[in-house]
Amino acid sequence: MGTAVAIGVASVISMLVILGQNIAAIGRVDMGITAYAQSAPPPGKQFVLQGPDPRYPGGDPSWPAYARILTRALEAKGLVPVTSAPDLIIRVSYRVGDTRTSVSTTTTPTKDGGSTDSTSVSTTNLRTIQIEALDAASAAAGKPTVVWSIRAQSRGTGDNLAKVFPVMVAAMEDYVGATVEQEVKVSKYDSDPEVARLTQP
Repeated sequence: MGTAVAIGVASVISMLVILGQNIAAIGRVDMGITAYAQSAPPPGKQFVLQGPDPRYPGGDPSWPAYARILTRALEAKGLVPVTSAPDLIIRVSYRVGDTRTSVSTTTTPTKDGGSTDSTSVSTTNLRTIQIEALDAASAAAGKPTVVWSIRAQSRGTGDNLAKVFPVMVAAMEDYVGATVEQEVKVSKYDSDPEVARLTQP
């Protein structure tokens, strides 16, 4: 194994370990999922992933670890990763935004008959993951056709997507190739075996 390959593998493993540590205490993740699938059979099972590759401007250093998680989820659905001549080009995008801040005040009685007020501030963010499978032949012809797509959104505290990414993907896995016309509410726990399968080194 060459030095560059060894470093790359070590980086992915390190990121997966960090992901595993990050999700250790988040418990349940609630999310809304929508999905679409064309009525025609998919062109095949071989795929390549496209995402914010850190080797290019604007890329995300977390993408290699995220790609590993996504690949495992897609393999569980019978899809096969390849490096060339794919049937499907699976584009992935994700973001954290739509920050909301709420302020609450609690009044506590005191022994002298008075009261004290305490104020707490909480901030939540909307985490979004979008997966879109394109017919590779139509994409090469300049008229990409969407074979299936899945969108998941979850609102929660913190802006670290790594904490919830494997949990959200584990929930999205059930909707590959399915159509969900109205958003469905799904809950997943970080302790679920599907999450463990996606994050193991």
